[in-house]
Amino acid sequence: MALETGSVKNLVVFGDSYSDVGNFNRWTNGPVWSEDVAVGWNASLHSFAYSGAACDNALFPNISAEEQMPSLRDQLEMFYSLQMDLDPAETVYAIWVGTNDIQKAHDQVHGEATPDVSSVAYCINEQVRNLRKIFGAQRIMVFNVPPLERMPFFANHERVMEWAAAAHELNTLLQRDVIQLNKHHRGLQLDLMDIHSLLNDVVENPTLFGFENATLAYLDACRNGACKSAMDQYVWWDRTHLTGGAHRVIANSVLLAGSYVPSTSLDTPYIDVEALLEKPDSQYRSPVYISPPNTGLLDDLVHAWETATVTPLFAPALEVDAGFQWSAAFSLVATLLFLCVIVLIWLRRRHDNQQKRMRIGLLGNEQKRRRTFSPFLNKSAPLIHITSSDPMHEVSR
Repeated sequence: MALETGSVKNLVVFGDSYSDVGNFNRWTNGPVWSEDVAVGWNASLHSFAYSGAACDNALFPNISAEEQMPSLRDQLEMFYSLQMDLDPAETVYAIWVGTNDIQKAHDQVHGEATPDVSSVAYCINEQVRNLRKIFGAQRIMVFNVPPLERMPFFANHERVMEWAAAAHELNTLLQRDVIQLNKHHRGLQLDLMDIHSLLNDVVENPTLFGFENATLAYLDACRNGACKSAMDQYVWWDRTHLTGGAHRVIANSVLLAGSYVPSTSLDTPYIDVEALLEKPDSQYRSPVYISPPNTGLLDDLVHAWETATVTPLFAPALEVDAGFQWSAAFSLVATLLFLCVIVLIWLRRRHDNQQKRMRIGLLGNEQKRRRTFSPFLNKSAPLIHITSSDPMHEVSR
């Protein structure tokens, strides 16, 4: 039976193959981390994650159209177009991209240098802000990049240290951005899920996490029944993707953190997530979402909101947005209040106007820094597809 928490009713996921539950393919032997977490929180899962996704395909102009998968920006626009109207107070959002971005950035420089990932970090930061601005998201998880040098595919590659350095740089930038956003956004609960450190620990001490092998891919080591070990006793399913057992470890790290609901686990008592996913109409089994290329709609909405011509689905509380300009709407309200106080003071205390100071209580205390925590098709889920010809209206199930 799923755990009864009641504080999170929806888990919305954007990402790549580490979170793909069947939109393109499932790259693991069991439940994906998001399905595990949805069960642990007793929440409905909506996963837009798509294998091969980067944050923004526009960052990599040399990549052919055939190689471009629905990006993070594409997925967010798809989510907006469905108008689900999920209550921000009952919804947790998750973003996990970066590995494909590093690969594509590496290809852009033809492997001749460590790729620059600053634009990727900025893009991820921008999508977090769009979730906040357009959907009023209050609870967001950002997953950092796994240790690429630990993956069987990269472990013996001649340029492994360049890939490792790029992952470290991207993770450093993500951590900086998460700290800054939490510092300057009142009410935001933004957590950095430190997958890099977690998987490093798992590979260094696999037996402590219940694994027998943390260096070889199961599909390489156990072809044609060559070994007797169960899949979930391996960390790596193939050379770049995780087994269901590793996904469960990640999910338990999220659940035990107790960031959005009281701390819990899938193992005390043991919960059979796969059995719950197979039940008819299971809320833990996400529909299949296929996102067309974005049209820039969300950027236009944010611009329109900042110029006070539209209202977002859920307008967040007015707040300081460090590193960016205040919106025109906020500035107008602040200016009007400022003038009202000036007039009031002038009328009441003209004789002493040099001695008085105004205090406008629009801004609350800065939020304290949040914590950092450490292929099978999904044929049973309903298909939701928006055609690229009209991403706002043509929906088929």
